[in-house]
Amino acid sequence: MTSKERILAAVRHQEGDFVPVSPRIWAFLLGYYGSASPIFHLKAAEEFGYDSIINMGTGPSDYFMHPISGTPPFMDLEDIKVELTIERKGDLSEFRRVIRTPAGALRSAYIIGKPGNTYGISPNYHHLEHLVKDRNDFEKLEYILPAAETCNFSEYFRTEEMYGDRGVVFARPAAGVDHFLADAFGMENLSMLYLDDRDFFMQAVQFFHEYYQSLLRHTLEQGVRYIFESWYNFSLSAGWSPQMYREVVIPCLKSNVDLVHSFDGIMLFYDDGKMMQILPDLVQTGVDIIETLSPPPVGDVDLARAKEIARGKSCLKGNIDIVNVIRLGTAKLVEEKVEAAIACCKSGGGFILATSDSIRDGSPLENVKRFFEAGRKYGKF
Repeated sequence: MTSKERILAAVRHQEGDFVPVSPRIWAFLLGYYGSASPIFHLKAAEEFGYDSIINMGTGPSDYFMHPISGTPPFMDLEDIKVELTIERKGDLSEFRRVIRTPAGALRSAYIIGKPGNTYGISPNYHHLEHLVKDRNDFEKLEYILPAAETCNFSEYFRTEEMYGDRGVVFARPAAGVDHFLADAFGMENLSMLYLDDRDFFMQAVQFFHEYYQSLLRHTLEQGVRYIFESWYNFSLSAGWSPQMYREVVIPCLKSNVDLVHSFDGIMLFYDDGKMMQILPDLVQTGVDIIETLSPPPVGDVDLARAKEIARGKSCLKGNIDIVNVIRLGTAKLVEEKVEAAIACCKSGGGFILATSDSIRDGSPLENVKRFFEAGRKYGKF
């Protein structure tokens, strides 16, 4: 079988020739090759012998998660003026923005570390000041949301053509509702808003959900059939309760899954935190693939129980701990964990061997190789 056939067989709960081996690996590739572009994903898949699944952003410029995206910033928005100042502070750079919209000004500030040192090979932004301070600020956000028509799918379809039968390319229409909310409000403020002003919280969720759905529909209308979606800022590991998750996330996710399925598409759902309490709810949405199934101590997934919950409904993807097993463990431990995961989930298909997030830069090469070798050794049907 080809890698694409192998992956799709698992999604359909069919036993192929091997259990697909499809880890998240972009961070490792940045350190190993110096790039995590699609061509290097294919190079790694050939070198290590695995079935590549990658995710590509296809949405418009994101002025929440990536505040300086665009060339120049906000080039695709009308009636917007931006004042941007940048100050170097050692290995950190501090950015401050004033965004002038027809409804008034928004202000934000954040820092980012220099890549490749103690801040990691690809450090995240750290917000000092979030865009939304009160309801008046929220009303201005619609001015910095680019229309779906500004999306460009040429790179996605070129990559899909390049991949052919060597893997599956998923599209991410936008960072996601949870990301827009967390980046606009801040996690602590958002948590307090949920407790103190539920009506406003739900208004904000619906506002971004409707925007996300416009991007998702447009993506599907362009012919994309593999969709990546995540809600990890609303993960149980981020401090939210199962009750909140069922109240807020599940209805939104269900409507997105239904939309994807109406186009005969496949949705991959990502959460790298705890999920056992809400796994039955995720399965009931009809989502096709659920990752990352993080085991204790980082997560809480009991793989045998997860297999029973998802059997014949959702394909499971993930489970091998990237920190305590692949990065800090021995090659022997890696093989033991892979063998156990496959033994637990191989029967009847519906399982893709993968990792609890991207294999990290700095992981011992011997451990990484053993992961792939063990996947093929124990994954044969």
